[in-house]
Amino acid sequence: MIRHFPFFAVLATLVATNGASAHEDGHHDTPMISQYGLPLTLMNTIYEGTITAREMKKQGTIGVGVSNQLNGELTVVDGVVYQIAADGTSTVAPDELQAPYISMIDFRPDRTVTIADVTSFKDLSDKLSRNYGAVNSFYAFRATGLFDHVKMASAHAVEDGDTDFFAYLDSRQMYSVDRTDGTMVGIFTPEYLATVSIPGLHFHFQTADNKTGGHVEDVRFDSMVFEVQQLDRIDVSLPMVDEFRTEPMQMIAPPSGAGAGGAE
Repeated sequence: MIRHFPFFAVLATLVATNGASAHEDGHHDTPMISQYGLPLTLMNTIYEGTITAREMKKQGTIGVGVSNQLNGELTVVDGVVYQIAADGTSTVAPDELQAPYISMIDFRPDRTVTIADVTSFKDLSDKLSRNYGAVNSFYAFRATGLFDHVKMASAHAVEDGDTDFFAYLDSRQMYSVDRTDGTMVGIFTPEYLATVSIPGLHFHFQTADNKTGGHVEDVRFDSMVFEVQQLDRIDVSLPMVDEFRTEPMQMIAPPSGAGAGGAE
């Protein structure tokens, strides 16, 4: 069922460009998100893009996204792009890998916050939100340490390019790791920008040995130091593939960053 979203407001600085971001060296005077594609394009079944892993690495050091045909989540940690298979197996993505959606940040944290006694993803979201200096800004995060439990999902390739995005989300397999060292990276997007970037917290996890990763659905830990960067600008590159050029986009309400469904 298509879920229509009646209001599309963009109050942050948006720069729509044809192809990869105009900022090629990954260094910006103003902290920003360099993003290719939109949640809205994914929900309109635009599952192919032209940005490559090589280009992603020029735009930042951390990032979250998905590869073409939804064939694996993408997680960027320390400037390395990892492709996550449907079973959670993580490998370094080849430079020529392409994606329909990726958010990259040249991560330069401006503060750290300690978050303790986290019992769920919602609990983490609530506790992080108490540290937002500006509630209508974007925030990027990185946290490295021992996680008691991380529940994740990855993406399996679609066989039909017309596959409904919400039906696809419900078909993903979930998996988890316990008492594992790793790194979590991600972005907070305020609700009013929900069609620009995935709303709420959107986190990916990568184990310390880089063998397992995925899109975070739930998490528990005793205490963790989060590096935080406030971001007040997003540069959006539209996926100028044939389908995007020719098919009008429908306004559809996006899923939240976690808890979007899936099979156990």
